[in-house]
Amino acid sequence: MRFLAAFFTLFLLMSSPARALAESPSPKILHVGGTIEGKEARVRFRLQNAFSPEMVEALKSGIEISFRIRVEVKRVHRNWLDVTVGEARYTQSIRYDVLSRVYRLHHHRGGDEIFPDIRQALARMSSFEVTVPVTGEVARGKPYQAGVRVRLDRAGLSEPLRSIVFFSSLWDVETGWARGPLTAP
Repeated sequence: MRFLAAFFTLFLLMSSPARALAESPSPKILHVGGTIEGKEARVRFRLQNAFSPEMVEALKSGIEISFRIRVEVKRVHRNWLDVTVGEARYTQSIRYDVLSRVYRLHHHRGGDEIFPDIRQALARMSSFEVTVPVTGEVARGKPYQAGVRVRLDRAGLSEPLRSIVFFSSLWDVETGWARGPLTAP
């Protein structure tokens, strides 16, 4: 009887993390949109559910977290293949500065933003506005579309954490492609 009770208790303890992991929402990109004019497209989007509680705790400990962003701009052709007219890759990172007790967000545009509160820092880290260079002329009134994909930059993590992240799905931040319209003048 004690063997059954021990087995049942062990089963409950082992299944709880699996259930919590299964219920945790996966990261996704929302509200992709923007404008295209001249030789550039401005693309805005939001990243939702990007930070697991483990990632937030690591960030509070001073671990730098970086995201790699890939943005494509396409000219949409009805009943034909879409043509890529622009593509860009960016990196955006955040870390906690223990000495000054602030969060530093390093932009893809260069420069840092400083936040005293983690909620503000995570909200800003999840909101993007990027510029993509466009080749060729923008056709007036024609449909254009932006595609965005984001993933955690595991190479930027410290060596001990990089080994752990390889085996942990709690740090698995990678989205599929999200698409949204771009308005042309």
